[in-house]
Amino acid sequence: MSRWKRLLEQESEHQWLAFFGFTLIIILGSVVLDWSNDLSGVRDGSVINVDGIVKDSAGDLVLFENDTGIQLDSKFAGIDESSVTCLSEYNEFTYACTADSGVSFIEDGNPLCDNTWCKLTTNSDMTVTEISANELDSIEGSSSSNPALLMIVQDGTSNNIALNLHDSKDSAIIFDGNGELDLDVIIPTESGWLVGGAWKAPPNWLGTNPASPPLFELVISVEWDGQSDPIINLIHTGDEGRIHGIFETDNGFLATGTSDTISISGDAKYAHGLGSYSAIGDKNGDVWLFSGIGSRTVAIISDGAVETEKLPDPMPLMPAFVVCDDEGMISIHGSDSSDNPKAITIDSNARQSFTSIRGILDLGFILVSMIVIGTMLWNISDAIRKGEVF
Repeated sequence: MSRWKRLLEQESEHQWLAFFGFTLIIILGSVVLDWSNDLSGVRDGSVINVDGIVKDSAGDLVLFENDTGIQLDSKFAGIDESSVTCLSEYNEFTYACTADSGVSFIEDGNPLCDNTWCKLTTNSDMTVTEISANELDSIEGSSSSNPALLMIVQDGTSNNIALNLHDSKDSAIIFDGNGELDLDVIIPTESGWLVGGAWKAPPNWLGTNPASPPLFELVISVEWDGQSDPIINLIHTGDEGRIHGIFETDNGFLATGTSDTISISGDAKYAHGLGSYSAIGDKNGDVWLFSGIGSRTVAIISDGAVETEKLPDPMPLMPAFVVCDDEGMISIHGSDSSDNPKAITIDSNARQSFTSIRGILDLGFILVSMIVIGTMLWNISDAIRKGEVF
């Protein structure tokens, strides 16, 4: 009988040595498995290589800020880079919002606008801070090459909503928010758009400071027929804070905010009770929620369920901009405790990968367990065959 079989035999003279060995394996295994529970695929740096704090991106274009001001990592001429406030991509179009000069665009395949920024025929004095294009059946003439555009427009310390068609020669239709809207994000839907941000409480509302009224989380829907004023519907108002992201999921939409995270499916809403500073949807349909600098965990919402992953090290930055590329690499940009630009990258596929540390260790323990159990069963069958009592 081999030495390993004797160690695993019930009445072996080596049984105490075997017990000690297996106990040591269990203790060491638990320590290693606990270490492997840290989120895999986390590293310093970003897939976006610019010298500064990233503000926005669309395709190969990156908007960032450094000591010299706002910069646009672009080879295209015809735009004042320092005035750019946002980037957005839709089919062959790449849009750039600008301060005090409306919207410019690049159009692949258009000889006039393929390598030079062209301007939309819209209110040229608008400061646009966000834009989203959408092809809507409710608008005559709307198509993939002539999408409807919804824009968030700066109006002093608040926002308005402006709408137009890409090819329209008319000025944009503007919905006046009466100084109560502070909007940040837009996502297209089948019938229009969902818009998120905050609503501003009126002065002296419930005894609040009139010089600095609080902001409360807000999600609205916008529908438009291309001619008349848009139809605005209230979807969600929450606690003090703001909505910083809206993502499409298999069950509807997910609005992520500094106070809470809300699942929206038709008229139904569900609060997850999770606040965050920034969020991103990956290529697997999951939404990642990131807290502030020094946080130790990341929340991931998958199929409506919340999973929590432990970071290998505390979050080294205050997340300000997050992007996920086609390979599933999540780049988180912001500033560290010294206000210097900082970025980390997370491989969104690594946590469930067979080749991750967690997967390799799990497989190793399964194989070891199968070998030990198999050897014990062999000993039992061997004892029964020999007529031994055990």
